[in-house]
Amino acid sequence: MGHIKAMSVLMTSDLKKRAGKILDAARRKPQFIFRDGQLFMLAAIEPGAGVNPPEGYFSDAYPLADERQKLEQASLKVPQSPER
Repeated sequence: MGHIKAMSVLMTSDLKKRAGKILDAARRKPQFIFRDGQLFMLAAIEPGAGVNPPEGYFSDAYPLADERQKLEQASLKVPQSPER
């Protein structure tokens, strides 16, 4: 039979005190953090590993884009003169 390795679980207070060491450990293997009844996993990923936001994630990031574009277009029609 194979060995089952124990998973170490950290508390939020551990994360606060030892952030650097925990992040270094996450480079080697995932670290698990328990907070308010939930378990979180902290793991390193390779740059460009295909971690993309879900479709439409930023759809409401610029809700006034259309209004701003209309304002900018309208301001171009107003004669401009240098300030003195």
